[in-house]
Amino acid sequence: MEIDCKQDVRSTLPTEIGICLFRVLQQALDNSAKHSRVKRIEVQLREEPSQVHLVVTDLGRGFDVETVKQGKGLGLTSMQERVRLVNGTIGIESRPMCGTTIHVRVPIDSKFEAERLAG
Repeated sequence: MEIDCKQDVRSTLPTEIGICLFRVLQQALDNSAKHSRVKRIEVQLREEPSQVHLVVTDLGRGFDVETVKQGKGLGLTSMQERVRLVNGTIGIESRPMCGTTIHVRVPIDSKFEAERLAG
């Protein structure tokens, strides 16, 4: 599988945010490899004012999000829980035969932001 990864993060993120994003990305790639039947996935990580934004996109089989949320799988649930623990949000856009995009936004603590700007 080919992963096209682009990042625009100039800061060193707090450890708990970095681990959260790593684990969410790991789960998203695992889900895509198992279910989407694609050979290429796009990953973007960018720093925005007061937050970091992770986007994972594949153009694979897609799925009905509500049906999957009602199922017994733990992949999406674990991603949602990890993001919740760092006060972030996760959005999942998918439709059968139209691919999947996952958006994770995690606020960067104002204390951390002030320290980063101070240098």
